[in-house]
Amino acid sequence: MKGLKLLAMSVTTFLVLIAGLLIAAKCVGWLCQRIGIPTVLGQLVVGVLAGPSVLNWVHPDPLVNSFSTIGVILLMFIAGMETDMKQMRQVGVTAFVSASAGVVIPFVAGTAFSYALGYTLPMSFFLGTLLTATSVSISAQTLKELGKLHTKEGTTILGAAVIDDVLGLIVLSLILAFTLGQNPLWSILKMALYFPIAYLLGHYGFPLLSHWLPRLLALEARIGFVLALVLLYAWSAEELGSVAAITGAYIAGILVSRTEMRAWVHDGLSKIGYSFFIPIFFVYVGVEANFHGVAHFSPLFLLSFIGIALVTKVLGCGGGALLCRFRPMEALTVGVGMISRGEVALITATIGLQAGLINTSLFSVVILITLVTTLVTPLLLKLVYLARPQSGVKRAAVTEPLLEIIEEGMEDMLIQEEANVHRSA
Repeated sequence: MKGLKLLAMSVTTFLVLIAGLLIAAKCVGWLCQRIGIPTVLGQLVVGVLAGPSVLNWVHPDPLVNSFSTIGVILLMFIAGMETDMKQMRQVGVTAFVSASAGVVIPFVAGTAFSYALGYTLPMSFFLGTLLTATSVSISAQTLKELGKLHTKEGTTILGAAVIDDVLGLIVLSLILAFTLGQNPLWSILKMALYFPIAYLLGHYGFPLLSHWLPRLLALEARIGFVLALVLLYAWSAEELGSVAAITGAYIAGILVSRTEMRAWVHDGLSKIGYSFFIPIFFVYVGVEANFHGVAHFSPLFLLSFIGIALVTKVLGCGGGALLCRFRPMEALTVGVGMISRGEVALITATIGLQAGLINTSLFSVVILITLVTTLVTPLLLKLVYLARPQSGVKRAAVTEPLLEIIEEGMEDMLIQEEANVHRSA
């Protein structure tokens, strides 16, 4: 069967391809729900199978990538709307400590490992920087499906991922300055200016829109207007604030959730996102994977690099949560939820490839690490949460017989009391 290639394809081919990917994503998502695993995992597998790594039917394409970008922006906007800010304030310190440790430990371990293998110091620094990235979109979707997005751990993961994004990009700016002679101060200054300006504009602007939009526009026009603002927030985060576009979308979601338009915005953009753009994003992440570029690396090297990527995030982020008095299982959940590298690592790797800090082979290694961490995160999160009820089941197994004994004793006491009453009568 001849594969569908996205290079210079016609409009009709594009339509058929998008239709096929959507049907496959929805069918696999339904199957995953039936067997009790996160639907995002099935959608990622669809992309891997259809992409260059296996069947080679679908290839990365700028047009599909644009749809995918809108998908992840909508996903993070919805996650921002569903974030419990009261809970976020309660875990703010924990999120910062977890994010900081989740940047420092992977960076040090990745740099040391790369340098020990003989890579140059600038390249080792950059490979260490790649391991600092965290993509919360996969974890956010998995937590949402598990009904854990509003928990203490879920809120910590979301907050820590935003902080991790900022810290990771600061590290990237410093490394680029160190290796390429660039000045990182301008990027850091833009970050420092972006966050308060973005917050103030949304803090005062969105309530006004919430008041006037229902009076001026029909529902569909209102939803389109807010969607445009979300895209502008995402654009401004990357172009004006030197942070990832998903960070701007997440901030917009938090600010909109505090207004009266929260209900109809959430309903409208959730339908747009989950019916079309968000499944395309998850499938496209799998399509971007191409394992052929890593064939000449030794399995030991690949396994070691992947192992470092997994373990350092769990130790760093989970250890930070543990230091902030989270329970061990809660800390483990935070660590596992921060494993996924996703699009943030891909963006960082692309910057390094364009700057000449890594070659195409190492870029393929980054793709592999991104894919593996993205695939295992939903599974590990599911396993961590499945491990918790077991203790509750064991407690129930012990307490239920005890309750039966108590109930039987109470019944005997009532019977005896009733007999005493009859005798006294």
